[in-house]
Amino acid sequence: MNQKVVAIKPMPGGTAGPEPAKTLAANQRAVDALPFGSGTWRIEGVPGLYVRARAQSKSFFVQRRVRGALVMRTLGETTVKAARAEAMTQWARLKPKPAGGRKTFEEAFQEYLAQKELAPKTREGYEYNLAHYLSDWKGRALEDIGNDPAGVRVLFHAVSRDHGKATACQVIRLLSSVYRYQRKVNLTLPECPTAAVDLWTIPPRDWALSADEIKTWWVSTAIDRDGRETMLGVKTLGAVKRMWWLTALLSGARSNSISALGWTDIDFDKRTIRFRVTKGDRPYIVPAADRLIELLAAYRDGGQVPPSNWVFPSPTKPARHLAKVRDDKKGVQSAHHMRHSFRTVLAELGASPDQARLLMGHSMGGDVSRGYITAPLLLESLRPVVNAAAEHYIAILGNMT
Repeated sequence: MNQKVVAIKPMPGGTAGPEPAKTLAANQRAVDALPFGSGTWRIEGVPGLYVRARAQSKSFFVQRRVRGALVMRTLGETTVKAARAEAMTQWARLKPKPAGGRKTFEEAFQEYLAQKELAPKTREGYEYNLAHYLSDWKGRALEDIGNDPAGVRVLFHAVSRDHGKATACQVIRLLSSVYRYQRKVNLTLPECPTAAVDLWTIPPRDWALSADEIKTWWVSTAIDRDGRETMLGVKTLGAVKRMWWLTALLSGARSNSISALGWTDIDFDKRTIRFRVTKGDRPYIVPAADRLIELLAAYRDGGQVPPSNWVFPSPTKPARHLAKVRDDKKGVQSAHHMRHSFRTVLAELGASPDQARLLMGHSMGGDVSRGYITAPLLLESLRPVVNAAAEHYIAILGNMT
């Protein structure tokens, strides 16, 4: 990848750099769809990364302000994946070194993001935790952190007290992952200081919904401030969100996996769904319940969905998929309830642990024997299970229309 370092001179009026940029999703499809000649676009979620669409080319560059001057590094014409990885590295390198030239935790963090294959949601979570809970640690040298296990323990208990045990465990695991990754190549670093912390054991949440709760989730009534009766629940939502929630109910998939579905991921003839965006970047295919295929086909052909390659397009930007489905005003909250409910129904119906893992996209690791299972060959054997789950919900809700 060719690189060119450019110091950008201030423009008249005290500004510097290229024209103000629009924003663009950090994926290859979005860049490929970008019209030539449309100018400069900022890539979402990647610090300092931009793509410039000229008349006949699309090239990437990274820019960052260094000691008051805006510095740009040209990455050239390349893929989004390569540009993103290189941008994270260059962003960290452009930051002024602390006294003594020692690597800071923030630099180590950016290097970790650039070199590890992480799911977008995982990356987003790491960046959030760094910004909100480790902001005072970003500028510290790794050696100093390694020699401060007492400080790490204080951090852990402070986050536990103020933000909860689960968040505290996430923060310490992030600190540990980044530090240990650096220690593999810098053997002079002290032992990882997170050894001073005993992480909490977080019990699983009892989030599965009962039959009565499923009915309320689907439709219920409430009295508003003016004393009028109003309808709540998934049934009252628009066509796109309503179908999104029915897909979650009948597939048990994660919310990000459902939101990222394209029409090419649904095979109506074979009655299968491919989930491409997954935790751990492990795409998987499952048989879709007959009722779910019927609902999706009616939804596709019903004329209520804006033209889009996405199954669940954004209501304001059809070129992007739906991002927010939670609607507290309508009584519709966390989507993860559907996943817990689906898994609980599978257990109620007598599905084996391996069948449940395959249907929910869970890893088949942890057991040498499971490593010999070839999932695609079991699709049809799983179909009676998903159809039984669908019949379970039909008995509760009716035809779901």
